[in-house]
Amino acid sequence: MTTPVLPEGGPTPAATARDADTLRVAFVGEVDHGKSTLLGRLLLDTGSVTTDRLEVPVADGGLAFLLDGLTEERADLFTLDTASAVLETGSRRYVLIDVPGHAELLVNMATGASRAEAAVIVVDCRERAAEQTRRHMRVLAMMGVTAVVCAITKMDLAGWAEAEFHTAARQVAALADEIGLTLVAAVPVSAMTGDNVTAASTRLPWYAGRPLLDTLADLTPWGDGGAPLRVEAQDVVEGRVLARVLSGALRTGDRLVAPGEDARTALRIERFGEPPQESAATGDNIGLVLSGPPCAPGTLLAPSDRRPLRGDRWRVRVLCTAEDGFAEGARCTLRRAGADLTGRIARVERHWDSARRAPAATDRGPVRFSEVAELTVLLDRPADGDDVRVCAPLGRFMLTDGAARILGLGIVDEIAGEDRR
Repeated sequence: MTTPVLPEGGPTPAATARDADTLRVAFVGEVDHGKSTLLGRLLLDTGSVTTDRLEVPVADGGLAFLLDGLTEERADLFTLDTASAVLETGSRRYVLIDVPGHAELLVNMATGASRAEAAVIVVDCRERAAEQTRRHMRVLAMMGVTAVVCAITKMDLAGWAEAEFHTAARQVAALADEIGLTLVAAVPVSAMTGDNVTAASTRLPWYAGRPLLDTLADLTPWGDGGAPLRVEAQDVVEGRVLARVLSGALRTGDRLVAPGEDARTALRIERFGEPPQESAATGDNIGLVLSGPPCAPGTLLAPSDRRPLRGDRWRVRVLCTAEDGFAEGARCTLRRAGADLTGRIARVERHWDSARRAPAATDRGPVRFSEVAELTVLLDRPADGDDVRVCAPLGRFMLTDGAARILGLGIVDEIAGEDRR
């Protein structure tokens, strides 16, 4: 049975998952809890990398360095200063994202989480989950990555003790329940020895579950089943709209609308070097021939009966990544899929340490580094958007001061105010 990976409160996925899909998995956890070593073990034991890549022997910690030096991945609006690698099995392709554990690299952690559909929380069986793990878990939930697997590591150093595993697993389960994450499974592993990572271990006779890789295989990414169609026009070449399907599924004959414009029909869907297609899915980059004049770059196309929200007053949550923070009244830009949106922070509703629970009381003072803030942003003009639980690319953004300084990363909770369709 598969476990669907859904944004909290999101729609139900299609019942049948694709056999050869891609799952983007963020690996998070405290420094020195074995995250990089676990990633190295997964890559080595699946043949994704060969032993000649090991510059340091396994016994001396060489697995932890396998991802070092990989080319940085540029993803949409953000440069991920986190290493990532691809692992392929017979039925699935995984993109493994190594998220930094240091508090100083919080922006990198958040951008890595924003690209993931699931996560592995790495916890040392002896040290348990500490402050940075709690912060990572809260950021995962904030970014809509609600389905997680916990890898309880270093079981070899605990003598494969069942009691150590269950104590750590219970702690993580309680945190997940408090934060709003779905803990799919807790898996005892030893990345150093390879036990229970890609194959079952005889050293863990008390463990009745599946190895880590098989547990990840049970996850299916949230996708087209129920997600509204959103198509972003990026350019126009010889009458064809070069576009990206942000969510949902597009088919020839579909009727699409944009703010203030007449409906158009999708007459032809093309991909470079391929014959015309009958359909396109989430994430596809396509050439689109429409009835009527081509739409301008930056236009968001959607079905007339499932339009995005439109307004100039946006309620958002932001993880502050600026060392000197920000305050109410500041000018800002929301950088996201489609066009950049300019405005000002009209109100700081409340803010709190991202490693702690949200307070009941309102705190409208300046927002500090590593805090989560609930804000009301007043845009200069109404814009289309979606709650992050409806369409993640439109519901996630990078907050800047209008210039080069990044203030934080955020998600959209509500769109209201003036609507000029």
